[in-house]
Amino acid sequence: MPDKKEWYRNWFDSPYYDLLYKERDQEEADMFIHNLVSHLSPLKNALMLDLACGKGRYSIALNRMGYTVTGIDLSQRKIEAARQNQNKTLTFAMNDMRMPLEPNKYDYIFNLFTSFGYFDNEEENKVVLTNVFNALKSGGIFVLDYVNGQKAAKYLLEKEECTVEDVNFSIYRYVKDNLIIKEIKVMDGVVESMFAEKVSIFSEEKLREYIVGCGFEILEIYGDYQLNKFEVNKSDRLIFISRKS
Repeated sequence: MPDKKEWYRNWFDSPYYDLLYKERDQEEADMFIHNLVSHLSPLKNALMLDLACGKGRYSIALNRMGYTVTGIDLSQRKIEAARQNQNKTLTFAMNDMRMPLEPNKYDYIFNLFTSFGYFDNEEENKVVLTNVFNALKSGGIFVLDYVNGQKAAKYLLEKEECTVEDVNFSIYRYVKDNLIIKEIKVMDGVVESMFAEKVSIFSEEKLREYIVGCGFEILEIYGDYQLNKFEVNKSDRLIFISRKS
């Protein structure tokens, strides 16, 4: 059974995670990164950190545009896969984002595709944002891309069944204790496994409180990967662009 305290260690390191989400392709990552870079206009010598990078699709997209990028993630499996793409200006390492980072190093830090809000208490979320703040140079930019949990909870698809490469997935979604919880039963032949995903439902106001409380100046808030204005009842994403003053 999964470790209930740290579901993400079990699920993100499982080969079934990659199988279920195999349709998350590089093209989608490239589109979002292109829009961000066009908007932010980083200098070519900018140092960037992809925080909770997974297999590195956003890191790879940034590096292809000419930037020096480091990607870090908790999952050994994800980092081993990401390292297949390493080069002189693209590196990957294992790291828990609750652990301190090298101070005053990066010009840009990205935390994308709801790679936040996993933890059991509010203080851990604040620690992550404080680590980001400390790792940025003065004037550095932090981009936080999170699901619009208020809309997602309202239109939750409660049950879903799918088969991928002869592996059956039964997915159950519900809201409890201000969390969107996804229980995933996997049937691989006669072998049954159970996993879970849990993400906090953060309002715009709550994330704003976290970000400003860590010392950031919020520059812009967007609601999708085309960088349209955030609207709580319409937007799928909640994207904050903030600066270290």
